[in-house]
Amino acid sequence: MLKRKMIKNFSWPLKTATREIEITRLYPEVMMELPDAERGIHELDATICIGCGTCARVCPNSCIEMVHFKFGSPLKNKKMQFPQIDYGRCMFCGLCVDDCPVECLKMGKKVTMAGWEREDIVKRPDFLATKRFTANEVADLEAEAKRIAAEKAAAKKAAAGKEGASKKPAKEGAAAPKKKEAAPAAAKPKEGGAA
Repeated sequence: MLKRKMIKNFSWPLKTATREIEITRLYPEVMMELPDAERGIHELDATICIGCGTCARVCPNSCIEMVHFKFGSPLKNKKMQFPQIDYGRCMFCGLCVDDCPVECLKMGKKVTMAGWEREDIVKRPDFLATKRFTANEVADLEAEAKRIAAEKAAAKKAAAGKEGASKKPAKEGAAAPKKKEAAPAAAKPKEGGAA
């Protein structure tokens, strides 16, 4: 029995050595049930993320980078910047989750991060986002954001126009009396000195 297992263990590398693709023999086909407090791959709610970058600043390993993602809310996240996480450097401390002001980043229970190359374990927002807007919803939100920005610009321009109109006469009126007061004061000493 033992001989058979030993022969099987030696025959397996010989079979896989002839192939070009390397594989892991004992990779689990069925994952065990993980506890509730498990810290796995992050889950991002792109509908409420404000793109503040707190998660990237607080990360002790600097594994979080803010990148562009088009399926978020342009009303809440004007720059459309969302977290991208490099799991080759992440130590799953959970500081990014704890410091998120809107709680859009959470630790999930998914722990599988297998890949053939280093770039395969750098997860972009499109992989992390569990909730996101559709393309039509994003277009509607962008139109709404442009409308709100136009209204704010018009209100700011109107307020600047009112302030400019009320300040101009005050400045002209204040400047004129100072010049008149300065001229008689300068004339009096000359008269007194000549007498």
